[in-house]
Amino acid sequence: MTRWARANNHRHKPSNATPWNQMWQTSKKANNGQGSSQLSTNAQKLSVKQNQQGGAIHKTKKKKKDYNNEDVNGFIDYLKQSGQPLPLDYVGVEAESEIFKEELSVALKKDKRKNDRRIKRQKAKQNNMICFKCRKTGHGLADCPQAEEDQDLGRGICYRCGSTEHEIHRCRAKIDPAVGEFPFAKCFICGASGHVSRSCPDNPKGVYSQGGSCRVCGSVEHFQKDCPENRSSGNSVTVGRWSNQMSADHEDIPGPVNKVKTKGQKIVTF
Repeated sequence: MTRWARANNHRHKPSNATPWNQMWQTSKKANNGQGSSQLSTNAQKLSVKQNQQGGAIHKTKKKKKDYNNEDVNGFIDYLKQSGQPLPLDYVGVEAESEIFKEELSVALKKDKRKNDRRIKRQKAKQNNMICFKCRKTGHGLADCPQAEEDQDLGRGICYRCGSTEHEIHRCRAKIDPAVGEFPFAKCFICGASGHVSRSCPDNPKGVYSQGGSCRVCGSVEHFQKDCPENRSSGNSVTVGRWSNQMSADHEDIPGPVNKVKTKGQKIVTF
């Protein structure tokens, strides 16, 4: 390495180069002195910190990872069979699984009871059904054995127009009123065509197959909701009368209305 000796900052004379051994020794000494000084300063800072905190150093705790407590290779089952104690972490998981099993069993029981009630209602409806042909319970006209023998009964057709593509409640055909309301129908009671059983003069029950009559007019040819007297009384408008002794601010106060008793909510206890 070439060194320049400066004298009075204007004379540059070359001097002898520094040998490598001398440079290595000087650099090594400088590094050792600097490292020892850093260690001493760090030791001083640590001692001061310990004195301030009472000689205790608190380390930051790292949060443990969440592990899935799964039964690997049936080890938990082996512990249960052998009677050995289970791990503490697995006890909580087992309790949750037991709660889930109980909730699942309760839900299955409710679903089964619901399905049983539905089947019971269907069977009760089927048993209470009355056939129009033989007047027996347990089946309808479509399943009646006597109706199959009668070919002129006209099952599966529209009683108004005679079509086999739709039923009577979907029929929009216009017919002659002189022919009758149901010209293609055959009565189950008298066997004549042109009317149904509810309009038959030989039928004392009318539309009430299990007995009864209209509560408004007492007829058996229509239901209470279709009663003409009930419709006329509901659509009529009435006006109150005034007298000389009544005040100008008089208002008609409606009387108490008898409310229809509704069925209470059914409570099922398990």
